Amino acid sequence: MRRADILARAGRNLRQAKVRTLLTALAISVGAFTITLALAAGTGGKQYTDNLIKNNGDASSMTVIAKDSSQDSSGPKKYGADESNAAQGLLGDEDIKKIQSVAGVESVTPMYNVGATYMAGPNGEKYDASVSIKVDQTAVTLGAGSLTHNQPATGSVVIPEDYIKPLGYSSDAAAIGKAITLHVDKTTIPGLSAEGKDMNFTIAAVSKKSDTVLHYQAEVLLSPADGKAIYDYQTPAQAANQYYGVNVRVADGTDVKTVQTAIEKKGDYQVFSLQDVQQVLFTFVNVVMGGAAGFGALAILASIFGIINTQYISVLERTQQIGLMKALGARRKDIGKLFRYEAAWVGFLGGLIGTVGALLVGLFNPMIAKALNLDKGTELLVFQPLASVILILALVLVAVLAGYFPSRKASRLDPIEALRVE
Repeated sequence: MRRADILARAGRNLRQAKVRTLLTALAISVGAFTITLALAAGTGGKQYTDNLIKNNGDASSMTVIAKDSSQDSSGPKKYGADESNAAQGLLGDEDIKKIQSVAGVESVTPMYNVGATYMAGPNGEKYDASVSIKVDQTAVTLGAGSLTHNQPATGSVVIPEDYIKPLGYSSDAAAIGKAITLHVDKTTIPGLSAEGKDMNFTIAAVSKKSDTVLHYQAEVLLSPADGKAIYDYQTPAQAANQYYGVNVRVADGTDVKTVQTAIEKKGDYQVFSLQDVQQVLFTFVNVVMGGAAGFGALAILASIFGIINTQYISVLERTQQIGLMKALGARRKDIGKLFRYEAAWVGFLGGLIGTVGALLVGLFNPMIAKALNLDKGTELLVFQPLASVILILALVLVAVLAGYFPSRKASRLDPIEALRVE
């Protein structure tokens, strides 16, 4: 018999036992549904976590500060033995050179502590100003405008959406390309008059709050170059070139963890990387996904016994039919193929039903995002077509293996004895 004929005959046999076929397929579909949903939740969870990391820090950057000597358990240090900036809780130019020498380090940017006395827009009103220097490439959720590498260019700033109306702009888009003035003083000591000056900037973008930002703060974001200019203006000569920390950017293709370890060995530094947090979150997602997939695998394992039982019953019910087929010239391997193909059809139907059911659940992504107060468009269930196809094919293979012994029994039936069965 041709393979196509055997496959078609297997389909007809299953249609004659619709209820039994459907129940067996549904047993398999439970496992397929659970595994497909677990994979989708795992993919969606990783994508959401990845966005969370990107919006709260740059995965290719790390922060380096001086190690707290009070936490050193190696014993007290001799007084006056180390007068370096790091020993005083600050970093200096020598520390920057030392960190820059580490293989894989692309750039080292000092983290300056700067402030503005007030800000003003086109309406002339003055407001307290909260400013910060954008030293890394952390993603910024924008309401308008654009940034290159998530950083404002020299002479431009990013202002929060909350500042738009008070500063006199009609909308986020209307503020792009317009001017904003920051007044900076040489001293920030209250009650003392200080020398100051106005610094004008162009608004490059408008930031807005997002659910993926764990700690959103409404502040004006400056470029590193503008931040340094304000720092040089405000900082007394005796305190120049002393920084509370530096931002280190790792070159593309370089392992962040390797660079992090190398910097820690270079001196008394504490190094913080978002990859540490990312690994913890990904591990948690993988554990949850693995647990859910495990329940699906147990359901499939239970369904295997259902396939075996169904196939054995089918062999018993069709003993005379098998005998007649053999008497008419059907070979043993053709009989075996017939039952294995029937099992394959059951596996295919079960996998298809389970996968389609999981895809239908994916239609509720907007409702899930709304229930969890996530941004519109957030998808926590992300399906991968290739994974679904592989799962269905795997279930077909599992069903064929489950039907091996019943098909073997059917192929070995003696045609004469089979025809005598009532």
